[in-house]
Amino acid sequence: MNKLALLCMLWLAPATVWAGDTLVRPLIISVYNNATLLPGAGKLGIWGTPVHPGVSLGTEFYYRREARYQWLQTANLAYHYHQYALHSLQLYSEAGYRRLFRNHLDAEARLGLGYLHSIPDSKIFELDKEGIYREQHNYGRPQAMASFALGLGYSFHGQRAPRLFLHYRFYLQMPFVNEYVPVLPNTALHLGVSLPVSNRQ
Repeated sequence: MNKLALLCMLWLAPATVWAGDTLVRPLIISVYNNATLLPGAGKLGIWGTPVHPGVSLGTEFYYRREARYQWLQTANLAYHYHQYALHSLQLYSEAGYRRLFRNHLDAEARLGLGYLHSIPDSKIFELDKEGIYREQHNYGRPQAMASFALGLGYSFHGQRAPRLFLHYRFYLQMPFVNEYVPVLPNTALHLGVSLPVSNRQ
């Protein structure tokens, strides 16, 4: 667990070092559907059923911003519930490139690493010395995650105007079950909004 936490902190560190106080740091909120699928599976190749809902909060820092493009890094905290299976807490960062177009649209690609804490959504019982099954507390287990994401966005006019976006993320959860599924593939379709919280330039 300590190694995973350290890796995540090292991955997040460049964003806080390179992002000066003069840059806009938006509040980014999204809701998403998580599925244990490979890309291209599910409905329309992007949507898994049943729905496993999630919510994500984060921000992004800019290494470079030009009129037509941005190099950025994100910091995100997310949670989703996979019914009858698990609760997932995620702390991750993504480094990305965003291309801006004249009609307020944009497209981007990101690569990410992070920490995932998986908490089973089931009770665990163990047989004690008296031959009685007693419920055991299970606080979950630490795992790593690696992700790739593609996204589209639309920015409304004005410095403090919001930006709407749709992201399709594919990430690997590991280790999952070493005996038969050491790496678990996941997809997540995010719909969200980016709200500038500062207009300093």
